[in-house]
Order: sequence, then structure tokens, then C-alpha cells
Amino acid sequence: MTEKIVSSSSHPGKIAIVVDNPRRDLRGLVLLAHQLALRGVAAVVVPMYQQGYDIPLIAPDLVVVNYARESNRPLLETYRSAGYGVAVLDTEGGILSSKGHDAPDTWAASICRSGLSALIDHYAFWGENVHHAFVRHSGIPPEKLWLTGCPRYDLCVEPWRSMLRHTRRDFILVNTNFSAINPRYTRSASEERAIFRSLGWTEEYVKRIFADLERVFPVYLETIESLARAFPKRQILVRPHPFENESLYRERFAGIANIVIDGAGDVLNVISASDGVIHLNCGTAVDAVLCGKVPISIEYLNTETIKSHAPLPSSISLQAGNFEELCAFVETLPDRSPYDIEAAQAVTRPWFHHSDGLAAARLADLLVGALATKSTVARRSATMALRGGRRNASVGQVLLGLSSLAAGSAAADVLRQRIQPSRTGKAFGVADVAALLQDYAACSSDPAARVRHARNPLTKLPLSSIEVFTV
Repeated sequence: MTEKIVSSSSHPGKIAIVVDNPRRDLRGLVLLAHQLALRGVAAVVVPMYQQGYDIPLIAPDLVVVNYARESNRPLLETYRSAGYGVAVLDTEGGILSSKGHDAPDTWAASICRSGLSALIDHYAFWGENVHHAFVRHSGIPPEKLWLTGCPRYDLCVEPWRSMLRHTRRDFILVNTNFSAINPRYTRSASEERAIFRSLGWTEEYVKRIFADLERVFPVYLETIESLARAFPKRQILVRPHPFENESLYRERFAGIANIVIDGAGDVLNVISASDGVIHLNCGTAVDAVLCGKVPISIEYLNTETIKSHAPLPSSISLQAGNFEELCAFVETLPDRSPYDIEAAQAVTRPWFHHSDGLAAARLADLLVGALATKSTVARRSATMALRGGRRNASVGQVLLGLSSLAAGSAAADVLRQRIQPSRTGKAFGVADVAALLQDYAACSSDPAARVRHARNPLTKLPLSSIEVFTV
């Protein structure tokens, strides 16, 4: 399934694509790389932690970043100063707050007010609601704001849906969403609070939402156990959020025979194989709807603050008002008869655009068009790579830059993962990308692109980033 192919002879170039969380984002972004390769453009898939060390050596014509926030402003400034175009495809773009900092209008206005809009050449949106807010408030010219949909969700639609394979069947999926108080990558909830504040949430709001989460979480765990005991012959698969610490769930549910803790693989595969999805304000309710599955919200545990932080998941779910109603809904699964999935899909459309499997193709066409009109020349810089892409790099960042230049960032990152195992969750390799490209070629009858490690042009040592290209 491919939209119009743009001639490679007319629009050659190189585009770097930053991958935030591989388990969640890699497939959609490799599909984007596949579409770019079909159009004759070399794509480079870049692990998020390595972007500042690799991209100045790769010197792409354009960088597709995973967000534009204060935390990556130094990188965006470096990319612009080096002549790389900057396009944003947010990893989070469809599950937003109804009010406050994360509401579409407020988000768009903050991009303008902060000056980040001046560092962005193009912005791609998951759905029209956020797109319209940015047209009104971001200060970015409307022609630079693209409504594409999110490539991740192309996998919910044929021909790509055949890739949603899973080993389990006949299970109820419980997706958890408590990374703020059960974090995997940060060391404590207090650090998570600091992250919330750094994103613009007020101290009062942060205190309120964390208090609600800490009160609801133990009851949520009790509810899962009670559900498992109420349905002893049904398997319940608990899948922690990718940013959550799984060990808490393993310890809490140890000894309950029909509860399995498994966060492996892509959530779309698991949802597609499930009988239905139970959640509390989790964005995977949308994933369930897009995959044609029934989402059930444990609504009686909800609070106004938690719900307002992300109201869409609850609004498209069967809402259990008490435990008995939750059990009644579960009893019907996998039957969809109590649920109007077409109505739910209509609610998601303004946030997730067309569910047609063509988001990656639309975005690829727009990126190729951006290359054709780009006037700046990309500049390679070992000095920028040494500083991790930051003008005011810390001592630690410079040391990482030195090791990446001396040994190649691929080898340096392997060493760092051994020292800091939590980083392995953000890692991926050539084999991962190659396998996805083979799958996409098989699904679409398009030719498979080739892959290899990008290399430092000065030392020829392999970088962590992976090139996707045609012969």
C-alpha cells in the first residue's frame, strides 16, 4: 500500500529519524524509512540517546525529531545552526489533556511563546484537533504544519496488520498506566514530579495528580487480583506501561496462577490477539479501538484530575461503575455486541486522522517535498559530535562524545548499557530494522530496502544509527 512515489532523481537527500522508545515507536518509524527509501531518499534511524553524537557526523539534510521541548532545545539549536532542517513528529500526539499545559491550544501557544517555533521547519500532526490548534496559536506558518496521522497506527490496517503476530490467545489484557509513581527510567517519583513541572504543569496540579495516583494505585492492584479470582479459568495478562517498573507487578501478583506479567513486544500485537482491554485512563484504549477490540475503563476508580489529564481513553470505553459491572463487561468478551466500535472510531478520528494505513506514506511525500525546497546546506562537525550536539555540554557529555568518536558510538553505547542497564530499553540494532523492512516488503510487494550501520566519516567506525537505503 503505497501512495504516489516521488522520483529519486529529482529529490535525492538524507533524512535522520530519531526513535524515542523502540518498543513503541520503532515499527512506525521504520515504516516511514521504508517509504522514504521507496522514494529514493536515504533514511537514518537514530536512537534517541545517541542523536547528539551521531547526527553531526551523519549531516542529514533534515532531522525528524521526537518532540520539541525545552529539554531538547540545545539539540534543535545545533541542528538548525548546522544547516539541518527540523521536522517534528511527536511520540505523544493524540492522547492529550482537556485543559492545562497539555491541552492543544495551550501547547501550541507555549511553542510560540517559548521561541521553539523558530527552531522548527515542519510539524506533522496525528490529528486535526492539534493541527488546528497549532495553525491558530503556534506562530509556525500554516503551510509548514502537516496533517498526516501517526505511522505507528498504520499497523492497525491492512496490508500492515498481518505483522501483528502474537504467541498467546484467549486472554484479557490489562494495560497499566502508572509510570509517574512507578517509574522505570527515573529513580523516584520525586524525579517524575520534577519532570512534570519542567513540562509546564503547576506545582498545585502536580501535587493533586500525584496524590490521586498514589491513592488509586493500590486499589487498582486489588481490583486486578479480585478480577483474576472472579474469573479463575480466564488468563489475565498484565502489561505495564513501557516506562513503568515491571518488578512491582511481578511481586504483587506472584502466586496468582491466571495472572501473567508480560510487557514484551509491541502493544499493538498484544491488543490484536486479546479478547479485550481493561485500563484506567490509558492511551491503549485508542489502540484497542483502532484494532477493533473493546476497551473497558475501571471508571469507578477514576478521579476528575486523572481523567482531565487524558479524557479520551475513558470517553471511548465501556465504563464500569463498580466491580460487579466490570465483571459483567468482562463476561461478554470477546463479543463486541455491548459496544459501538464505529461510534468510538468516530470519536478518535479528530485526534488520530484517517485509519487508512497511509500515514507513513503521506509523511514521506511531505518530507521529500521539503528536501526539494530546502535552501540550507548540511554541515558535518566532529566538534558538535564531541559535545553531544550541545553548545554548553557537561563534562559527562564530552566524555561520552570522546568515547563515541574514539570507538564509534555503536561500541560506546554497548559499553554504556553494561554500566547503565536501564538504557537497554532504548536500544535497537541492524537486525531489528532489517527484519521490519523484510516484513514491510512482504506485506506490500514493494522491494525491501537494505540496512547497515552509519559510520563516522573520519574513522569509518560504526555508529549506533542505522541507514536504510535502496541500491
